[in-house]
Amino acid sequence: MPKRSSRGPDSAIGSELQTKAPTPKVSSASSPKRQKRPSPDEIAGFQPIPEILRPNLDVLFVGINPGVVSGQKQLHFGNPQNYFWRGLYQSGLVPEEMRPEDGSMLSQRWDMSIVNLVQRTTPSTSDLSRKEMREAVPELCRKIRTCRPKIICFVGKGIYEAFVGYLRFDLGLQPEVYDMDCKCDLTQNQQQQQLPPLRQLSSSDEIQCAGTQPAIPSFAYIFVMPSTSGRAAAYRIADKLQYFRQLKHVRDCAVDAAAQGVAPSVNHDLLDSLDPRQVVRSTYFSQTKKNK
Repeated sequence: MPKRSSRGPDSAIGSELQTKAPTPKVSSASSPKRQKRPSPDEIAGFQPIPEILRPNLDVLFVGINPGVVSGQKQLHFGNPQNYFWRGLYQSGLVPEEMRPEDGSMLSQRWDMSIVNLVQRTTPSTSDLSRKEMREAVPELCRKIRTCRPKIICFVGKGIYEAFVGYLRFDLGLQPEVYDMDCKCDLTQNQQQQQLPPLRQLSSSDEIQCAGTQPAIPSFAYIFVMPSTSGRAAAYRIADKLQYFRQLKHVRDCAVDAAAQGVAPSVNHDLLDSLDPRQVVRSTYFSQTKKNK
């Protein structure tokens, strides 16, 4: 007597249907098309990304120059792989998630803006010569004087290297400040690579109050963070986030001090605790003791 299958009368049919079921075809009309990469001539024709310049910003972010995706979209930090916009939200610098398309909200709502050192779009930052970057410094200084930000944040170590003309410095808050009241003409002696008006913050420095609130400082703090580009693999996302958190702390201190018309007070213990390198830095403001 033939042995009956224990799988039930429909099991063989079900198995056959499963093995012979055709693979669904994806319509070519509905499948996403990979965007064609612009030609070198098209890239060369990209216009500079619009910049919003207005006085009394809290933070002025400085990028190096537009990449191809940013130049094509005409958006700052426009590549989805770039961490910049996520870093703003995750650190608390802005209270809601943002996309590159929301860039104008930075200035309108949160007193921050973005400029580039060099306006020309290139496939890679290595396509920029040091001469081209140095020649762009006077124009960047003009933008800084126009905005008079409380903090200038360079989004990438190489940008600050080109700006100041030297290589040895740490990431994070810098011991130098940008002197807003310097009367020097930065277009002179350009062949000698004249440096921007930086100076050490002295004990006699005070927030300059002109009888209005909030007070407007005569200098800007300088902060340098790693590049947020997806190509910058030297720093993990978690480390980049810590620098954004450091910047938020400095921003909050600077804004609170300006609103009260007093000298800034930064909690350096907290700043050091947010340093991903676990390095204890000296007090940046000589007139300010560490808060215990």
